Amino acid sequence: MHDLDRLKTLIGLYQKEAKDLKKFISTCLNDWDYMMADCYAQRLGQVNRELQILQTILDPNYGDKQILIRQIAHYKKNRSLPGQKDLRELYGRWIRDAEEKLERMNNLTVPESPFSKTLEEILEKLTQKEVSKVILMLNSKQDLGIIITRGRKLMLRIPKIKTLRSKYAIWDYQIGLLQQMGFQWDSKETLLYLELDPSNSIKQVMEYLSRIVFKVFTFEEMKGKSYISYC
Repeated sequence: MHDLDRLKTLIGLYQKEAKDLKKFISTCLNDWDYMMADCYAQRLGQVNRELQILQTILDPNYGDKQILIRQIAHYKKNRSLPGQKDLRELYGRWIRDAEEKLERMNNLTVPESPFSKTLEEILEKLTQKEVSKVILMLNSKQDLGIIITRGRKLMLRIPKIKTLRSKYAIWDYQIGLLQQMGFQWDSKETLLYLELDPSNSIKQVMEYLSRIVFKVFTFEEMKGKSYISYC
């Protein structure tokens, strides 16, 4: 499973949650339970914001496409209103122009990065003890990265948490998400770590990393801030 496949899977899970939340909100409103409806609505807002971020990572033109889709719907609605006879031709031209532009954007393909394949190959070397340490640097400018080592356990570490906090490179809610995934503080609360059984497949390790990369942080490989190193 490559980067885009993982991202699409995560988007699918969020879309399902959004659909379920809408059903819960509707049920609560029918039952006059406005307090629970508000709680579900707040969560729906969070899910929609995260979905937009993930969709933009998947397709950088996602926002522009959504604007065009809304414009087309708006033009079609106005064209059908009574008393719009003189404007129908103009609305029709706007609709055609917007639909043609949207079609061109939909035909653009986003090439898949070989990043995932490279990382899997290096992790395979780690499990075979051909390398002793792998560093997945998420943001080199802020020194935000994940160190992966293999001993009795397979260990994922995110060091320098205090420094990262002071530089606003990591926030408390992100630390909370990492802890939900199983990350723990060390005794001095200077780093977060996650121990995995060495028998875990590379695929399972990659699933953890993809959740960190796509759900906890915004992956900025294309902006030249990310890289992999090993020794």
